Amino acid sequence: MDYTNCAKEILKEIGGRENIKDLTHCVTRLRFVLKDETKVDDEKVKAIKGVMGVMKKGGQYQVIIGNDVNKCYNIVLSLTGMNGETSNMITEEKEPLTVKGVVNRILDIVSGSMSAIMMPLIGCGMIKLLIIILGLVGVSDTNTTYKILVAIGDSCFYFLPVLLAYTSSKKFGTNPMMAACVVAVLIHPDIIGLLSGEEVVTFLGIKVTSGSYASSVIPALLSTWLLSYVEKIVDRFTPVWAKNIFKPMFILLITVPIVLIVLAPAGNIVGLGLETAMSWCQQRAGWLTLAVFSAIMPFVVMTGMHWAFVPTAITTLATAGAGEGMLIPAMLASNLAQGAACMAVSLKSKNKELKSVSIAAGVSALVAGITEPGLYGVTLRLKKPLIACCIGSGLSGLFIGIFGVLSYGPAVPSLISIIEFIAPNGGNNFMYACIAATIAIVVTFIMTLVLGFEDPKEVQEVKIEEMNENIDEIEKMVYAPMKGRVIPLKDVPDETFASEILGKGMAIIPAEGKVYAPFDGTVISVFNTLHAYGLRSNDGVEVLIHIGLETVRLNGEGFTAYVKQGDTIKRGDLLAEMDLERIKQAGYEIVTPILVSNIEMFHDIIEIKKQEKVEQGEPLLMLL
Repeated sequence: MDYTNCAKEILKEIGGRENIKDLTHCVTRLRFVLKDETKVDDEKVKAIKGVMGVMKKGGQYQVIIGNDVNKCYNIVLSLTGMNGETSNMITEEKEPLTVKGVVNRILDIVSGSMSAIMMPLIGCGMIKLLIIILGLVGVSDTNTTYKILVAIGDSCFYFLPVLLAYTSSKKFGTNPMMAACVVAVLIHPDIIGLLSGEEVVTFLGIKVTSGSYASSVIPALLSTWLLSYVEKIVDRFTPVWAKNIFKPMFILLITVPIVLIVLAPAGNIVGLGLETAMSWCQQRAGWLTLAVFSAIMPFVVMTGMHWAFVPTAITTLATAGAGEGMLIPAMLASNLAQGAACMAVSLKSKNKELKSVSIAAGVSALVAGITEPGLYGVTLRLKKPLIACCIGSGLSGLFIGIFGVLSYGPAVPSLISIIEFIAPNGGNNFMYACIAATIAIVVTFIMTLVLGFEDPKEVQEVKIEEMNENIDEIEKMVYAPMKGRVIPLKDVPDETFASEILGKGMAIIPAEGKVYAPFDGTVISVFNTLHAYGLRSNDGVEVLIHIGLETVRLNGEGFTAYVKQGDTIKRGDLLAEMDLERIKQAGYEIVTPILVSNIEMFHDIIEIKKQEKVEQGEPLLMLL
């Protein structure tokens, strides 16, 4: 392809030479550092012939070209008069602090960290639903089997901060076990006992704010974020001989007190302020307050700030005949909206896995009032369904505020527990609650279908038995270039690879720092930062091995190449070595995508290994 027109159009749409501060490229992308990204229309850039997509990351505007990126890059240089002297220097300028950028970054971190724990969340949510059913059929809550089931159902939600610390550690580039240890302190029985008592708790004379952090999300994320910085600082100042002994101790002694005193209470402090503000607003404009509170409830739950409203709600309900008109009514609207959005996603999506998750999450939210699987696994992940939830629950909350709907029970609101809205003295309260529930469900369901969402691509499942039956049709084979654990491309935390726009294949989380040839063939490219290798087999399969994510920023540090462009390779030849610890300490992912870039030349690709350990040289991919 002639990239002259492509390069001209890209320059035109990004604002011309005067809007470019720096330009470099990696193995698949032009990486611009722009003076003003707001001048760029992403959709117009994506529509340019030769452009596969765009990404905004690390202060760079990345235009995805593919394997021919060098051709396009050279044309851009010639058109702009840039000499390419900075082509190996990746600017570390931070992404502009726009409201949209900050919100998207926060949502991406929360959603990405939560996605790995969807399975236990859904499992525990369904067990909670089972417990409700058992209660309805008369099983006593003193029954020991019932108690064990309650513990199983609560386990993932109670220990959610620890699970989240482990998954978010990969986002923040810190030690997962240390992250889990730091956050575990927040739900340690002794700490819970201290912070729930009337005694003033201090650490070195500094007051520790009381609070409950079980089932919380934001405290765990903030703790892991802090740990990522403390770990680097302590590592820098700890002598080599003392690292194994004193480094972990210093990290805990610095991180945990800051978490307990400052970061973890932040959500509760903000929550108390929100509760006071909402109470003040409700006294003056209750209908509007309920509408806003219901609409933002997903974010309130996400931060754990809803716990600040619980004491007031319980105190109100403790008064004979009194109804609670803030927290539980708003949660009725929000919970049912989450369930409706999930059901709409399950109806519209063509992705079998997303359909399954959405149905389970929808049932959990509608029937049991458990919204975490839906919030973190569906609506937050897809974004637009979350907007639909806010609209549906906001309108339902508006109705609740206008008609003064009250709850007379402390249960988590759902279709089953909606009976808690039956007023002791009769009246229309229950009817109004049912209407509010209908508004939340119907409006959210319709809005989810209207707004739509980006449906994840289906990962084709191929049974080994079917593969064996058609073994004679197999023409090509790609063997594992390294030892490690195989994961699907969709689980790679980089949309460019996960969306398969650069090719299909698998990814490996390497267990050792060596990369070997996956077949007999030729080296067609070695990127100058040594992190990516383009290979072509003797029978025409073109493969890209991309070691880590964003590792181009290391400028070759930690990498050693044993081949160069044009070399002939035999399967099992050592291509490169990388220092995995150096990469991780620099804050980059080591997951390595292995992509077949000319997949259009083949009828099908079969993934032999799926989410399991693989040894170097074992079959990884088959092409038909």
